[in-house]
Amino acid sequence: MDRAELLSPAGNYECFLAAISAGADAVYLGLDRFGARAYAGNLTPDELNEALDTAHILGRKIYLTVNTLLKDSELTELYGLLEEPYKRGLDGVIVQDIGVISLIRRMFPLLPVHVSTQAAVTASEGALYLKKLGVTRIVPARELSLDEIKIMKSRTGLELECFIHGSMCYSYSGKCLMSSFIGGRSGNRGRCAQPCRLPYDDKYPLSLKDLCTLKFIPALIGAGISSFKIEGRMKSRDYVYAVTSIYRKYIDMYYAGASYDIDEKDMTTLLEGYTRSGNSEGYYFVHNGKDMITPESPSYVSDADNKPASDIKMPSIDVSMDCSIKADSPVSITVSGDRTAYETVTDIIPERSVNRPLTDDGVRKQLSKTGGTCFSVTDIKTDIDEGLFIPNGSLNEIRRQGLYAFKSALLKGYHRSGAENVRIAHHIADDADSADVRTPVVKASVLTADQAIAASDCGADAVIIPMHLFEDSSFKNDGRCDVYVSLPYVIRQDGHKNSADHVEEFIKNAVKEHDIKGFYISNHEETGILRRCSYDGEVIGDVHLYAYNAEAYDLLAADVSNMTVPLELNEHELIKRGITGEELIVYGRMPMMISANCPVSYFRGCRKEESGMHMTDRKGEKLFVHSICSECTSVIYNSAKLSIADEDKLIRTIRPSAVRFSFTDEDPRQVSAVLGTYMSSRTECGSCARPLIDKYTRGHIRRGVG
Repeated sequence: MDRAELLSPAGNYECFLAAISAGADAVYLGLDRFGARAYAGNLTPDELNEALDTAHILGRKIYLTVNTLLKDSELTELYGLLEEPYKRGLDGVIVQDIGVISLIRRMFPLLPVHVSTQAAVTASEGALYLKKLGVTRIVPARELSLDEIKIMKSRTGLELECFIHGSMCYSYSGKCLMSSFIGGRSGNRGRCAQPCRLPYDDKYPLSLKDLCTLKFIPALIGAGISSFKIEGRMKSRDYVYAVTSIYRKYIDMYYAGASYDIDEKDMTTLLEGYTRSGNSEGYYFVHNGKDMITPESPSYVSDADNKPASDIKMPSIDVSMDCSIKADSPVSITVSGDRTAYETVTDIIPERSVNRPLTDDGVRKQLSKTGGTCFSVTDIKTDIDEGLFIPNGSLNEIRRQGLYAFKSALLKGYHRSGAENVRIAHHIADDADSADVRTPVVKASVLTADQAIAASDCGADAVIIPMHLFEDSSFKNDGRCDVYVSLPYVIRQDGHKNSADHVEEFIKNAVKEHDIKGFYISNHEETGILRRCSYDGEVIGDVHLYAYNAEAYDLLAADVSNMTVPLELNEHELIKRGITGEELIVYGRMPMMISANCPVSYFRGCRKEESGMHMTDRKGEKLFVHSICSECTSVIYNSAKLSIADEDKLIRTIRPSAVRFSFTDEDPRQVSAVLGTYMSSRTECGSCARPLIDKYTRGHIRRGVG
């Protein structure tokens, strides 16, 4: 088995040098565009070029983060962003957006594509779907157990890159819209404001302790993980150096066959200086737990980042030199390393000298001066004719030319060609006359059977029932409206009712035994499961199956019948992308966090049954929390309800095929009031004359996200 790679973060060039000097096999970093850490220092293009050369000389790798969702207007920047790093030998690119994956595979066919943890890959079915798109590595969701990781590895054969240290999100990464809706700073755009670190009901129920897995490195290696990833592109140089050094020490210890005994000083360094409020073993051995939460404050417990920075000593590679100095001939020098050798014939010709002829020691002294480079001279051979002279400055130039030529030969093996600036898809809504617009159908998504009945009584054309409710005998389809089933937000392989096997069995039985109009899906795992079931009915992509851009939309269109209008795009972006015929959510609390942890359990203890509660934030706003115990998943909804059914101009322009009402904590009377108001006042295009409720938000329709 290949050795597991140690992968370290770099928020700037100084951190890159710290990671390399501390022993990282690879470094992940970003430029100033499209990385999930927009507020890190990041690297300039010139710094990235220098970093690539340095890493490759030392036999290390660099992965570039392009792990945000891109808008159509930004896709044209991809080629310019990646062309030079691609040609220079970039070792991989980390991506969230499947539209970006598609473009990169066409533009840069030799560039390995790694799928970011932001894509929330949670089961083999999702990994296999992405493998067919040409990806070579998956960074699975942090929530997976070690057993699930083993299953994904054995079933897919993909490289798996897993986190071993650092900060953890409360929500499945990529499925969090909390920062976006509360503060207008989207985590999917690299600008998360970390509302999970704020108090709720005077506690910190959404703030996870930092991950520390030093004790379990042997078990993680045994699981077949390809790359051990340290979180921290927002962290200091000292953090990068210290954490990388410690994990390097113990990974090497394991592979050397030594007894795996951890020095308490090393653990103390990690826990007192580089973890938040103690440490957590993460989800590798538990599904969730109160012990994972910071008890009082999410602050770091020491001033480690304020201590003087450690001295960084850059590593070097050993080279040997063979220098030939002959009368009346240009000097030649051959530089050799373990990967290549290169002979350089210089333009320097030695002079005749009687008084100060060259000596072997003198030549060796000048040629060995490689300070400030990545090279260390271990052996020098000379072949010098007698009675010749070369000034020290010229000997230095011989050394420089030899090392430069050797470096160029070494790096040439990394260089590529074959990039192509391909055509980018664009969808533009047609200009059909408004008289041709059909009134959109009315759909209501619900969490309870009573809500479904109330929606049907009010004349909804369809109700959308979550799978866990549909399996509950309390819901009966009386045939008055179409019934859709929304499959779980997250698919797992650990035995709960959102396991891939259970969902596949449910789909087969539901199609055979019930009159179901179609399914709503929220992840790529469900795409794979539906394919495996040979299901050919209606499939609608829900809000977490992101189609920010036309490239993503085109890719998803191969498996879905329709899409839900993205929640984070504003009206101008929606119109430009062209979303005519898609479903538009016009009312309800939007799901802001999907978590394997559980606020209900944190505050009230595990109920082992579906339940809901409200958390109060520091501004007195109440957030609805829905616990789906059969799936061991929690959903946190926005305190403010979206209401855009009266946006007549927008609805007339985009002409949705359906308008959807999302009911969460409403009782049947409130469901009837909202739908009754809409049904009694809606126009031909589907808008209504006034807001459905008194207190509401327009979401991102006006502002969008940056």
